Parts: sequence; C-alpha cells; structure tokens
Amino acid sequence: MSTAAASLSPLIHRLSGIYRDPQRVLRDAESLLASPLGNHLRPTTEPLLNNDGTSTPPVLVLSGTLPMTYRGVTYNLPIDVFLPPPYPLRPPTVFVRPVATMAIRENHRHVALDGQVYLPYLHEWRPNTHDLTELAVWMSSTFGSDPPCYSRPVAISRPATNPSPPSYPASVNSSYGSNASANSSIDEQRRIDIEREIAEANIAAEAARNAAIEEARIERQAQELQRQHDEQLSSLRVLATSKAQDRVRQVFDGMRDELRRELKDQKVLELGKEKIEQLLREGQKRKNLLLKENSSIDEAIHSLETWIEAVEQHKKKSEEENSSNEKDDQRKVDVLAIPVDTYSAQMLALSSETAAIDDCIYFLDRSLVKGNITLDVFLKEVRKLSKRQFMAKAHLMKIAQMKTLVR
Repeated sequence: MSTAAASLSPLIHRLSGIYRDPQRVLRDAESLLASPLGNHLRPTTEPLLNNDGTSTPPVLVLSGTLPMTYRGVTYNLPIDVFLPPPYPLRPPTVFVRPVATMAIRENHRHVALDGQVYLPYLHEWRPNTHDLTELAVWMSSTFGSDPPCYSRPVAISRPATNPSPPSYPASVNSSYGSNASANSSIDEQRRIDIEREIAEANIAAEAARNAAIEEARIERQAQELQRQHDEQLSSLRVLATSKAQDRVRQVFDGMRDELRRELKDQKVLELGKEKIEQLLREGQKRKNLLLKENSSIDEAIHSLETWIEAVEQHKKKSEEENSSNEKDDQRKVDVLAIPVDTYSAQMLALSSETAAIDDCIYFLDRSLVKGNITLDVFLKEVRKLSKRQFMAKAHLMKIAQMKTLVR
C-alpha cells in the first residue's frame, strides 16, 4: 500500500462525523489512489467553498495531477477532487488548478473559468453505479481530446539592434547601466524559474511516459502469456474433444451394433410369438370342434340308448300282445279301437304314428346290425324319427289335457 493510501484511514477517522458512509468514502478513495490515474494524487483536508459563498467543514480532498494524453504526448493536469459531506449521494466537486505558467481556456465545454469541472458523468451521478475511478477515466479521456489549459507565452528580453545610443554624461550612463543590469537579472531569474518548471514538468511527463511504456510492455507480455496459455488451452481442449469424440464414437458404434442384434432377436421372438399364437388359436378351434363333436356323440349315444330302451319296451309289449292275441283270436283289433269323439280320433292317430315310428326304428336297427346301412345314415334317420315321435307324443299329451278340461 502506498503512503498516500496509508494516510487515508487516519483522515477518514478524523472526518467520521462529516460523512454518512465513511467506509464507502475510504473504499472509493483507496481504489482511485491505487489506480494508474491516481498515483500522483495525495489526500488532505480542506473546506469546500460553495457557489453561494458558504463553505463546508473540512472535507477529504485528493490533490495532485491527473495524466492525460494529447496528440500522443502525456501531460499532467493539476486537479483537486473534493468529496462533499453527502458523498456518495452527491457527486464529488472537481477543480482544475493551473500553475503560474498555465491558464484555463475560455468557453471550454467542461471547465469553467474558476476551474470547476462539469461533466455528464457528474451530472448523471448514481451512488450505486458511479465511483471516483471511473470519474478519473472520464476526465483523462475527455481532457485528452479537449485540453482545458494552455501554456502562457513568456516574454523574453532581446538585445536591441539599433545603432549605439549617443553619448551621455557619465552620471546618466552610470544610472542607466545599473537599472538595465537590475532588470536583466530579474528577467534571467524568471527565465530560470520557468525553465526549471518546464524541466520538472518534462521529467514528470517522461517518468509518466516511461511508466506507461513499462506498463504497456508488461501488459503486452501478459497478453502474450495469456495468448500462449489460451493457445495451449485451446490445443488441449481440441485434443480432449477429439479423444472424447473418438470414445463417444466407439461407444456409439458398439451400442448401435448391440441394438441391431437386439432388434434382430426381437424380430425373431416376435415371429415365434406370432407362430405360437397362431398354433394356440388353431388348437383352440380344434378343441372347440372336438368338444362339439363329443357333445354330438353324447347326444347320439343318449338317443341310441333311448331308442334301445323303446325298442325293448316295444318288444316286450309285442310279446304281451302276441300272447293276448293267442288267447283271443276271435276278437278283431279294429273293433277294440273305435274313437267316440274327435279328441279320441286324434289320440288314436297319434298313438298309431308313435307305434309306427317305433317299428321303423326297430327295423333300422336291424338293418344297421346286418350292415345294410351305415351308422351316419342310421343316426340321421333315427334323429328325424325321434323328433317326429317327440312332436307326436307332445301333441298327444296336449290333446289329453284338453280332453280333461272338456270333461
């Protein structure tokens, strides 16, 4: 930390009752003094004289020179930066302090004749976004393009080229010689002072230029190192990217091959699944067909058993009738079955049809046993006759019910 920056803390401590935010004042002042533009500024305290004639208590003042570059040459501009008590709510007040050999230009855009600086940066001051370092950058840039001061012309006495003056009395010549000698000594002292000030200003400017050159050299070295670092980083990044891309490409190729194999296996499995489902559907159809045929066979067996039972009963009945006919050969069957009404006639006809169907089924059975007809034909005919017999018996039962109601 520089001597100027080290002396800030005691000054701020003494001015702690003046500022609302002493830490902000200390931070901004230290930042400006540590910057290249604030190297020649020194902190001090001094009352600030307002435009209305009043003055403030002693406030922090950063006094010194501000470097600016005009037409490629660096000059040091004397300035005073006052930080008013409301700072940072109120912008700082800046004055240009020209030396004896300098004067402020009239009608300057940003500097009044009393030296006070007026900049858009100060007019647009915001506490949260503006600070002293940016203000110094603004002033250096603005005054570098439009300097507010100029050097005053220095009057230097020159020897006269006129002919030698006429002779005067000795007393007069002696007095004139003494006065001329005194004036020439004063002019010589003034010239020496001006030359010393110019030399000091040139030395300061040369030191500033050397510092700027050194800083530019260091910055170029830093930029070169940064460029080399960026190139190395870029080459490493390209190499890493290439390796990563190769690795990703290998992984992608492997995954693609594996995915193709998986898709191929999946297609084979889907085909196998479709075949299995087709076989299952065909098996289910065959199962349903077999169950249907089994049911038909069960029905046929039941019908056959019913028919066999009916045949046996008919046979038994025939045997009984034959035995009764042998006992009464003289009686006629037609006389025994004479209907007395319409219902009886219908019942007799239906009973005769039922008996005839039983006889037909009996002879079909005999034909099946002898092999005259096939089982399919036998079952078909038996099914027809059984259905017809069932209808006749149902009709017979219905007539019997009607006959019972009529009675």
